Amino acid sequence: MKKLLTLAALTSCSLTLLAEKKEIVFEPTESYGTKKQNTSDTPAVFDAELFNDLFNNANNLFRAGHYDEAATTYRKALALSPNCAHTHFNLAQALYWAKNYELALESYKKTVNLQPDHPHAYAQIGKLLCDVKHYNEALYPLKKALQINPYAIEPRLLLVRIYNNNQMYDDALITLQDGLNLDPQDINLNFELANTYNTINRLDEALALYQALDKRAPNNPSITYNIAYTLKKLGLVAESIPYYNKALAINPDHSDAQFSRGLAYLVMGDFEKGFEGYEWRYHKPEQGSLRNFTEPRWNGEDLNNQIILIHSEQGLGDTFQFIRYAQLLKEKYPTVTVIAAVQKPTVDLLKLCPYIDTVVAVNAEELPAFDFQAPIMSLPYIMQTRINTVPNTIPYLFANPQLVQEWKEKLSADKNFKIGICWQGNDNYATPQLRTAVALKSVQAEQFGPICKVPGVSVYSLQKTTGTDQLTNLPDDIKIISFDGDFDQSNGRFMDTAAVMRNLDLVITVDTSISHLAAALGVPTWIMLPNPADWRWMINRNDSPWYPQVTRLFKQPTPGDWTTMINEVAQELQKHLAQQ
Repeated sequence: MKKLLTLAALTSCSLTLLAEKKEIVFEPTESYGTKKQNTSDTPAVFDAELFNDLFNNANNLFRAGHYDEAATTYRKALALSPNCAHTHFNLAQALYWAKNYELALESYKKTVNLQPDHPHAYAQIGKLLCDVKHYNEALYPLKKALQINPYAIEPRLLLVRIYNNNQMYDDALITLQDGLNLDPQDINLNFELANTYNTINRLDEALALYQALDKRAPNNPSITYNIAYTLKKLGLVAESIPYYNKALAINPDHSDAQFSRGLAYLVMGDFEKGFEGYEWRYHKPEQGSLRNFTEPRWNGEDLNNQIILIHSEQGLGDTFQFIRYAQLLKEKYPTVTVIAAVQKPTVDLLKLCPYIDTVVAVNAEELPAFDFQAPIMSLPYIMQTRINTVPNTIPYLFANPQLVQEWKEKLSADKNFKIGICWQGNDNYATPQLRTAVALKSVQAEQFGPICKVPGVSVYSLQKTTGTDQLTNLPDDIKIISFDGDFDQSNGRFMDTAAVMRNLDLVITVDTSISHLAAALGVPTWIMLPNPADWRWMINRNDSPWYPQVTRLFKQPTPGDWTTMINEVAQELQKHLAQQ
């Protein structure tokens, strides 16, 4: 059986590719297969024996992992035969493995100039460009590689991943199907097809393919993991656990399985196992801490008379949710000094929290001195949070009192029931999986129509940056009031938003930072969630232990069904108004 490629094991993260800062110039319209061989460079007397000795010696050095020495020896061979395409290719391979990408690219180009139909050079050019994240530039050489050899697997897989990363899903499916027409049983292509189905949420088809592959390769942890991952996405969380366990029995260090199983336990309310698994996010290079520190990580030591830096990670909503642990630190260790390094847009707002001594931007060049540090989302694990010990004093975020009063006066003429809404999350994530996840939990502003049409309500937009353009094309019978001009600018990001929220009767929002901010401020908040919802909202609950009393959760009855849910929200809103 062919070895299964595991590069694209489907996770919430992007492809694991090498990052290289060098700028590589790649111009496919001019570079490949156009240069005539220059025989005038060939020595008049060719020493074939010396050439073979050098070539074989270089190959041996390459196999031994001595890539720089191999490259030097290949160059000596090329001095004897400068137009040997195969030697240029081997030199490029040695340079590639030595991570000298710029020179490797030059040698690959020389290879295809000398031999335009070289079977591997175009594929390696495409792979190199993917490694250094020049994905769009890799399209031409990968397509060329498949034109020369349509049976080649790796360039086809890389091409599919670029298409998926660019959300060109039809092209990805066509490229996979072309390969499967040549070899329907290829396990790599079928695996990648299942991954693509998973990315575009054709989950039943993805699951069926994974299960078929599992029968062919029953001890492959990537296949088993993806079955578990897909079951969890389908909302079959309990059913996913045995597959995670199986994947980890095969490979205990499978970081994706450890992390994703942790999320499954969190969804089910097992915070002990859940937050332990959540720590495996740091085994994924692309999801590491925002900064490296020489100071020790805090693991629960006594912090009295000590200084701790807690630093944000991931999204703004995560910071709003987990900054509460700064307050818990103060309660547990009365003499501790807490420094919070957070995303720049949240700095001004978090400076209003009385339980934080100093607030700085997480990417600040210089930080105050501290004794310990901890990632903000590791604090529940370190402090052994269980579902019945969640620190949930509400409010724990605060608006500027002066701005609250100013907005109270500005909104005083509106005697309706005032609702703030938010309909879209940040769509600027790096991976197709994360972008898809954001799209699944976002709606269009127009879909709030049933809520806007409830008699006696005024609906205000709390949406910022992405999605605000939708307000210009609303039907005449849907009115959403927006805050324009200097809103959230001169006073700082989120400052006006928080002050407005304190003057609203209700916030109705999708799962984004606005939901966490509103609830943490103590504003009644109704959160509209996809099916399945993110781990923090759990299953079989319409409330949240993170925000008791102030939140109500609405979940899609079936995946993608926003219409039924929004109509339910509108009906519940009418009941709420009638009770008041």
